Amino acid sequence: MTIYIDEAAESLDPATSHPRFVSLAPPRFYSATDDFAPFGSDDGNDAFRDMEAWYEQRHDAADPSEFLSELLAGWGYELPADVLDLSNSQLLALVAENETHEPRLIAVARACIATAVGQLKIEGVVAPSMQRAGRTGVRILRCLHGDTTRYPDWSHRANALAGLDAVEVMLDAVQEANLPRP
Repeated sequence: MTIYIDEAAESLDPATSHPRFVSLAPPRFYSATDDFAPFGSDDGNDAFRDMEAWYEQRHDAADPSEFLSELLAGWGYELPADVLDLSNSQLLALVAENETHEPRLIAVARACIATAVGQLKIEGVVAPSMQRAGRTGVRILRCLHGDTTRYPDWSHRANALAGLDAVEVMLDAVQEANLPRP
């Protein structure tokens, strides 16, 4: 299997991305500075770069959901074990209960998105487990960013939600195409 890995010191580039990713990714997905792009936030970029290194050390049958589990466990956030399965109302209650949970939830959600989209960039596919992870990340961020009760005048809401829409469009296209492993 051919994998597409960028040089760590270089920006993401279509020339070093799987052709399927190139055909589906909007220009903002190559940004390492757009906080609302999969690899633009510190959390998303770190998760993606760690994933690239993980791919370089693994064999062809490696399961990227194992990488994501190891990454999140290594972060050691004090969040409920079932945090990815919480309903939107439970997520908002968790944040209301303890404000330190919000940046941790955002980091976890960004890592879920970055690894799902990252698999497409590196391998040209998104495994069902990574589809679920990516969609879970989108749902969590949509819940937190869309909640107007805590930050009613947040000036980045529309841009944040547009970034999530772009991720969903990509995940939908990959799922609908049911792309086989190259």
